[in-house]
Amino acid sequence: MLYRELIHYRALITFDSLTQAMAAEKVLKKLDCPYALIPTPKAMRSGCNNALCFPLQRKDILEDLLDASVVIMGAYEATEEGFTSLNW
Repeated sequence: MLYRELIHYRALITFDSLTQAMAAEKVLKKLDCPYALIPTPKAMRSGCNNALCFPLQRKDILEDLLDASVVIMGAYEATEEGFTSLNW
């Protein structure tokens, strides 16, 4: 079941540290992409308890994050059934 911001923002990215999540926030702000910082879903916890979600239509922004040297642990699409790997 989707909750909170994932109802509207179906793309989710996870990180290995809070530093990387903050670096991603900086890029998303610069590119004027709406986003929300949320707790990482328990099923996909890695090194960081924070994840970012943003509109699925903007999934191409992942390339900008990688170009900015942001380390992404995982990229997912949130569905009613759960999370699937995001292809971009």
